[in-house]
Amino acid sequence: MNNKASKARAKLITMMKTYGTKSPKETGLKLVTMREEVKQTLKAGKSLDGDAVTPSQRKDLKKLLLHYRGEIDNLKNFNKTYREEKSKSE
Repeated sequence: MNNKASKARAKLITMMKTYGTKSPKETGLKLVTMREEVKQTLKAGKSLDGDAVTPSQRKDLKKLLLHYRGEIDNLKNFNKTYREEKSKSE
């Protein structure tokens, strides 16, 4: 395995440990689910507990939404890099 594939694999493993999953696909599904929950909370204006969302919480939720989008993009990129580099080395 070359250096790029090794780095991408390490990043994927780190992400899987962070989100408590066993595969990149499962990690992606979990990230999408969490992102959808945040979107739903923002749209409804109420948290999952039924409390109203304050302006400061709304700001934090928007930041979280951007974070999840970035994580999903990173996951896609790392997985693509890992698969391409692994196939080149074989």
